[in-house]
Amino acid sequence: MIITVITATYNRRDLLRKMFESLVAQHYDEIEWIVVDDGCSDGTGDAVAQFQRNARFDVHYFRQENSGKNVAVNAGLQMATGDLLCIADDDDYFLPDMFATVARDFSTIANNEKVAGLSYLTTDPAGKVWGKSFPRDRMISDHFDCRINQRIWGDKFEFTKGRVLDGNGIRYPVTEMKRGFGADTVFFLRIAEKYQTCYVNTPVLVKVYREDGLSVNWRRKSLENPQLTAAYYAAHLNPRIRLSIRFRYTIACVAIAQYAGYKFVVPETHTFWNHVVLCVAYLPGVVIGSRWKGYKEALHPQSKKWLRSNK
Repeated sequence: MIITVITATYNRRDLLRKMFESLVAQHYDEIEWIVVDDGCSDGTGDAVAQFQRNARFDVHYFRQENSGKNVAVNAGLQMATGDLLCIADDDDYFLPDMFATVARDFSTIANNEKVAGLSYLTTDPAGKVWGKSFPRDRMISDHFDCRINQRIWGDKFEFTKGRVLDGNGIRYPVTEMKRGFGADTVFFLRIAEKYQTCYVNTPVLVKVYREDGLSVNWRRKSLENPQLTAAYYAAHLNPRIRLSIRFRYTIACVAIAQYAGYKFVVPETHTFWNHVVLCVAYLPGVVIGSRWKGYKEALHPQSKKWLRSNK
């Protein structure tokens, strides 16, 4: 069984070596690593060429003009041939010998057409799990119920069947602006509209949150690309999400529209109760959006504490 790892990278040549070494440490030869160079100027291509010479598994390199992470990930998805696909950031790295575990877990869902893939925990470099664990090990659920309604927050790591993504044309959302926040969530919510996921309480990946990274600077980056942020908020208005949660995201939808100066467009997931929620949420959203216009990063420092569970 082939596992495809897609890594979009921009000027992080030195960090890629840690990912490469972690793939070598899997001792699993049926790996396809696709590195998409998003217009790097630091010699990333030379580094990947060295990886290709030394690897016992397939390493593919694709270079594009700088177009942003979402376009780069989609390029990798287009190239992928694996049975299971995953998307790993260029500063992530896998824990040793986990792909054999993933392969065994995959065998339990391979023939279940209702299940799109597997979701695992992640840790920090010290081994502490980011966010909350799943309510039950190996539970079958979906992103709406498990991750949102039960508030299982913190970064997790997904492996998705290649045929699910190809058969449904599921890709990262692409907007006019390169930067932004929330594309991965929109991607997985699109999968959840039709499929379930098997949630496994086993860490497989180490995530490192850097001061210049997306997760630590999510607030600022979300305002840099209102179009993507609006899509992220609108994806949380699905009727399968609890009404109280939809209320908060409706406020956010109105707020980002107010901030960006465009008319709030009712999403396709609008239902009777969403109409009611919109009436209540509209004024608070306008007020918050007006405040966002005066947002200054220095006045609202972001902490990494929200990423970690207190349990």
